[in-house]
Amino acid sequence: MKPIRVGVDARPLTAPLSGVSRVISRVLEHFPDRNRFVFELYASRPPHADFGELTRLPHIRWMEGRGPLASRAGLWFNFSLPRQLRRRPVDLFWGSQQVLPPWLPRATPAVLTFYDLVLYFFPETMRPLARLQQRMVMHYSVHRARSIYSISQQTSDDMQRRFGFPAARAGVALLGYEPQPRPPGRLRKQMLRELQRRLGFKPDANFILAVSTIEPRKNYGLLLDAWLQYRAGAGRATLPLVIAGRRGWESPEFYARLDRARAETGAVFTLEGLSDRMIDLLYETCAFFCMPSLYEGFGLPLLEALCHRKPALVSDIPCFHEIGGDHAEYLPPEDPIAWSAALAAYAKLARKGKLGRVKFPVNEWNWARTARVYHEAFLAALNEPG
Repeated sequence: MKPIRVGVDARPLTAPLSGVSRVISRVLEHFPDRNRFVFELYASRPPHADFGELTRLPHIRWMEGRGPLASRAGLWFNFSLPRQLRRRPVDLFWGSQQVLPPWLPRATPAVLTFYDLVLYFFPETMRPLARLQQRMVMHYSVHRARSIYSISQQTSDDMQRRFGFPAARAGVALLGYEPQPRPPGRLRKQMLRELQRRLGFKPDANFILAVSTIEPRKNYGLLLDAWLQYRAGAGRATLPLVIAGRRGWESPEFYARLDRARAETGAVFTLEGLSDRMIDLLYETCAFFCMPSLYEGFGLPLLEALCHRKPALVSDIPCFHEIGGDHAEYLPPEDPIAWSAALAAYAKLARKGKLGRVKFPVNEWNWARTARVYHEAFLAALNEPG
């Protein structure tokens, strides 16, 4: 039987592991029908070392772009890739990064993955060039797609309302969780020592953790305000606040506030450039987790924290309910007083060793489930039997 050739927007796989590249790689790694499907991964540069094993799988082919535009990924995607796909059409194209290449051959069905509507809800958090590029192709991509699979029901509902996309052609492919292999004893001790060096204390269920890029929609200003209010009442018993994530852009005033809080209290920390293993160790050793976002398309750090059985304080937004259900506490994202009270209550329990572990259904959240959704979506787009 002739294999089904699926073209994939693989540009995220040319950089270190990120949220989008994690989705692409995990779906391909866990895809259930490798004998029937061949995935042709299109990018203008070689794959990053993080995806070396993926590109060696027998059902994966790396299709590296050439030509004068190859050094500019956006231009290559919009001008060079369409010509390449017209010369050698694929059976199906997976728009794995929320957009499709312009002038995709009319006979080629397309499935789109939709992550969020930051472009429309929080455009100021995007770089101007990225904002312009997405606006140029977003409307076309949505209406060109045969079906669209969002990473949460909230995102799917928002997308349908925004673009008038038919519900019958919209679906949800929730993300998965894959535990990190536990490092050998000696390596784990080295990692703990490195965290202790950067924090100034031994991490042992004695700090509050937040994980994500520091940018306005993550609402870290509220979390810092709430933590400072909590500290005013707790004094020396205050649990430190650790934020793991790179500094985004367009937030110089907040970065200055963070730096002042660190200097004045000695108990606010931002950790950048951490490996997945180091972030995993932070989840393991924190007292509890916080995520005060104003908006998310899904909220992978919340899933990761709950899969580590950690109690979580999060914003009362729909996608967090989809993940946490009854296993997290939801707070208004614009109420620092409520957050301060919750921080104080959780910290008090943590200090007494009474906070406990969350009974979260970890096994239900796996990438094999996500891959099966895409397998069915691809077959439906091709009008192929399962």
